[in-house]
Amino acid sequence: MKKLLKITVIFLLCAVLCTSSASACLIYPIRSITPVGSTVEIVEETEDSVTLRKTDDAPFKILMFTDLHLATLDKKASVKDHTRSVEEMVKNIQREKPDLVLLGGDNVTSGFNRLRSYQLARVFEKLGVYWGGVLGNHEGDNMWSIRRSTMVKIFSSHDHCLMRQGRKDVDGDCNYSIRILNADGTLNHAFICLDSFDGMSKADIERLGLDPADKPYDYIKQSQIDWYTSQIADLKQKYSRQSAVLSTVLLHIPLTQYADAAALVEKGESQFLWGNKYEGICCAGYDSGLFDAIAASDSTSNVFCGHDHKNTFGVGYKGIILSYIEPSGYGAYGFNREGKPESEWLQGYTRLTLGTDGTYEHEQIRNSAIGA
Repeated sequence: MKKLLKITVIFLLCAVLCTSSASACLIYPIRSITPVGSTVEIVEETEDSVTLRKTDDAPFKILMFTDLHLATLDKKASVKDHTRSVEEMVKNIQREKPDLVLLGGDNVTSGFNRLRSYQLARVFEKLGVYWGGVLGNHEGDNMWSIRRSTMVKIFSSHDHCLMRQGRKDVDGDCNYSIRILNADGTLNHAFICLDSFDGMSKADIERLGLDPADKPYDYIKQSQIDWYTSQIADLKQKYSRQSAVLSTVLLHIPLTQYADAAALVEKGESQFLWGNKYEGICCAGYDSGLFDAIAASDSTSNVFCGHDHKNTFGVGYKGIILSYIEPSGYGAYGFNREGKPESEWLQGYTRLTLGTDGTYEHEQIRNSAIGA
């Protein structure tokens, strides 16, 4: 009898939590969204890559958002905060009419997030824009959360989502590339998306001799580095007639080199290209060699990440530009929770404009500055 009562209480508690989560879900009237359409088409798909072709000769525009943190059961954030995160993103997409939207991780977080994952995908479907990106450390870290692999499956089941699970012999979820072609079929740019996981395992902490009290973040695995190298090789082989193959790496947790580069700025031996450092860099707990592979590729010139909500800088380091995506969520920590005036809040997005001639324009845009 006691066991039955216990099961009943647990069931009722889950039902209440699910109902609460659903009521605080997305947060946005999806049916009222006005579509923006697209001048892009998918021309090839594999298990770990999607190739897009621009159907006109206009520049290829990309908007990047990160750390939306569309969560529930967060005492520090209200439904209004999460609603605003989606509202601002939708308005920015409708105004900019991008060819592609990329998310930098920590997109749909907290428990009971299956419905919210479907809803976020429906936002992009209604907008009619292609989108992709990576997962962050807070997807799947809640005991009531769906699996990270399940989230990728939910997203990728929608027509405009470019996320792919990736090869089974590569560690992690969501290792894939997005290849962008000009209207004439030449390669414009490739985005190589990597899963940067969440916390480091106890076994790795012990093996690497790290202090478990530091709770170090995980690192890119060797199978991912090998896969990255194979992607670059495949691009060079496939587009061998071109003088150069240009690519960017996208992941959530910054590499250790972000901290190394910022330290040089603090010593006066370097300077930020844009943005600033407003908090400590919560990078991977171990340098597994991805940066060295990137530097040796003679192809990848940029790395973008999210994770640190108050860092917005870009910095050159050993020939590679390491940059943060402008943070986008109002429900997560940041200056918006520290009593600062809204004019100083960092929420916004990063805009990348790719010219057909290989030029690359980068802009950090804050919501508070739009229309000013």
